[in-house]
Amino acid sequence: MYKPNDITYPLISWYKSNKRNLPWRNAFNHENAPYRILVSEFMLQQTTVATVLNYYDRFLERWPRNEDLSNATEDEVLEIWSGLGYYSRGINLLKTSKIIFNDYANKIPKNIDVLKTFPGIGEYMSSAIASIAYNLPSKAVDTNIQRVITRYYQLDFKNAVRNRKTVQDIVLLLTANDSPRDLIQGLMDLGSSLCIPRLPHCEKCPLKKGCHSYKNSKFEFTLKKIKKIIPQRYGRVYLIERSDGSYLLEKRAENGLLAKTYQFPTTDWCETKPLPDSPKSHQEMQVVGKVNHKFSHFTLELTVIKVDNKSEDLQNIVMPENGIWKKPNQLDQLGLSSLMRKASKYIEV
Repeated sequence: MYKPNDITYPLISWYKSNKRNLPWRNAFNHENAPYRILVSEFMLQQTTVATVLNYYDRFLERWPRNEDLSNATEDEVLEIWSGLGYYSRGINLLKTSKIIFNDYANKIPKNIDVLKTFPGIGEYMSSAIASIAYNLPSKAVDTNIQRVITRYYQLDFKNAVRNRKTVQDIVLLLTANDSPRDLIQGLMDLGSSLCIPRLPHCEKCPLKKGCHSYKNSKFEFTLKKIKKIIPQRYGRVYLIERSDGSYLLEKRAENGLLAKTYQFPTTDWCETKPLPDSPKSHQEMQVVGKVNHKFSHFTLELTVIKVDNKSEDLQNIVMPENGIWKKPNQLDQLGLSSLMRKASKYIEV
């Protein structure tokens, strides 16, 4: 049923002429290439290529080699990662870098089963690193690859788990046949540029000759999603200013949402909207605006309040035990989340 040559030859030929010019795809023969792939794969988890491009070069300028990164601190990594989101990725990348330096002679392992034991590296990423960094066969299947293969063979996709397993087996067969690196990246690029979720550009596709979906004019891939009601949460964030113009911040907990990033003092995020402040409160505390932010499983609205650190109303605010004071021009040196970056824009109000 599955004839690898029907896909590999036309796909790799197309890829070599149409591949995206991405910084982590340069100089695969260089000894530092596996590290560059490692960084890119951590950044690309649940994040678009366009967004990653704004961070990748800065990260590599700061830590061009794994050895350099292994000596970094969490705060330093989160500073560069600030705004990219999913901050546990940056922390896991740092942990992985230290393990590679200390336990693997600073060499990124080729073995998929070994790679899967590292923090933040799962089935897909370990396979992608093996194929792209070391040109080895694997079962690397992301959303784009899954869509291309499912359409090409017109596979049943009603059972997502079964479909993914079938696609993984096909990808292993394909990468065992010819140039795993080019094949995996070719499938990715084809899925992102031509075999897109809606209205695929089939006439330009190098695989249309053997594509079952093209022959049958059936391109549906994803099941209809049940519309979920996204919970709304509310809270307050306080911009507490000291007489020297600096602002109070604290570090979030070791685990959980936005772990280890810095934030201005906040209330708990509750499902009920807080009652409006009384006129007296408005005299003591300056409500300067609101911040809205969307997380993966809820949306948040924070009321932004400016407070003088000599205000009597500080007694009504839960003050951090280990807070730090930073001036506005020093905030970029911290790992502020996108949420707190939004709040910081009200400092000058």
